[in-house]
Amino acid sequence: MSEDGAPSVAAKASFAAAVFALAVAAIFALERVGAPDRLVAALGPLAGVAGVAALGVLTRAKTLLEFLVARRSVPPFYAGLALAAPIGGFALAFAGATTDPTRLPWRGVTAGIVIAVLMAAPHWRAAQASALADVFATRYPAVFTRAAFALMLSVCGWALAATGLGYAALTLSTSLGLSADAALALAAAALVASLAPGGLRSLVWTDAASAGAGFATLSLLVALSVRDGADNAARLEAASRALGGLPGAPLVQEIAAAAAVASLFAFVSPALAVATPAAARRAGATALGVLGLGGVLAAALGDLATKNPRDSSLAALIACLPALALARAGLYASSRALGLDLLRAPKRLFVLGSRRMASARGGVLIGAGASAAIARLSPHPSAPLYLALALWLAFATPSLVLSALPGRGAAPASAALVASLIAAFVGRFAGFGDPGYGPGLLVGGLAAGMVGLAAGLAAFALAPPVAATPRLADPYVELPGEPSGSAESSIARAAS
Repeated sequence: MSEDGAPSVAAKASFAAAVFALAVAAIFALERVGAPDRLVAALGPLAGVAGVAALGVLTRAKTLLEFLVARRSVPPFYAGLALAAPIGGFALAFAGATTDPTRLPWRGVTAGIVIAVLMAAPHWRAAQASALADVFATRYPAVFTRAAFALMLSVCGWALAATGLGYAALTLSTSLGLSADAALALAAAALVASLAPGGLRSLVWTDAASAGAGFATLSLLVALSVRDGADNAARLEAASRALGGLPGAPLVQEIAAAAAVASLFAFVSPALAVATPAAARRAGATALGVLGLGGVLAAALGDLATKNPRDSSLAALIACLPALALARAGLYASSRALGLDLLRAPKRLFVLGSRRMASARGGVLIGAGASAAIARLSPHPSAPLYLALALWLAFATPSLVLSALPGRGAAPASAALVASLIAAFVGRFAGFGDPGYGPGLLVGGLAAGMVGLAAGLAAFALAPPVAATPRLADPYVELPGEPSGSAESSIARAAS
């Protein structure tokens, strides 16, 4: 089927469940018959990589409407699973930057994630966007601002993808005994296969499958630990006490982390594939519920002692899938960096649809190569993540806030970009912030972003009054030349 109706959804879910069940059964069977330890340990991550690659190919988009927004027909539950996967990868990469993760700004990160999935993502769905690039292109249609934000989305998207690839390659290298370059190449190939065929459609279903497999694997490891006599209740109690006693980070770091995470493009895309803003909000609530339950399972599991190849294989599966989901989020954003002006989109979307898909797929290939190169040269897998957060906070977040103002003039965004750039250079030469990767880098981004926001507000106040942007119909509901009359299209038309 070309649309994600009930039979198609059931088929995708069944395929993902079957791949996971077969992989787990093979791990247990090989261990029981005495297969080599390296083979057992490698099977988990190999099955995860092969599974997401195969699902990406199976969800290949045949039309532009499928490629850009998955026909706005993804059920909120699966969109919520898809939101949870890159958030899990983000948390693992964010924690990996330091030997003492308890001193990171987790309160700010948590607040930012809640805002992103319950407020920001539904807001951008109500704006009828297919990516954050559409918001920039519609609100700031000037050539300078469109080019600047395309560059920012490309750089930040590649950096995010580099972090995900770095951690996925690290897992594959350890489990499979590959060299760093070979593991990076394998991870990049799986990333391209899981995203390029279907665009947002492939992203949503591979991320949903990744979250489901990760949650099921955590549950299985907890069940195995109970069977082996582990005291999971005591571990939960210890984790609860540890959370209550977190030393936290300075307030300015918490604020910077919250602002960067809340506005980040990585936690938006799956919510743009549902029928209505209310469905996007339900997807966000589902993601928070899945993440909460996953946190409880991880706390019950405690510090996993991989005493045998079976546990090592399952743990590597858990580590690899969210890392690739984070990489997909960044790579998809960079492949859609130019965006579409939604006021003109209804007249232009049907023109050369196949060429538009080919262009986005080419962007995925180029971005995968660039991200792999960044990951190869990075001093630490988490370094590109913090750089992306700081750049996004300094140069993109102010204009996202300013997009709430009426009108389509580019003057506020232009002023914000120039002011943020000047503030960033002055702050660097003045020694403000931490030049290394880490939360200190976010503080510098916050300072530059605040200067840019003030400049943008001043430019808006000094500019002549402009008419408010008209309410937009959804240009992605039914493209000219697309099959019409589907239930999903009717729902989305009613919502718009």
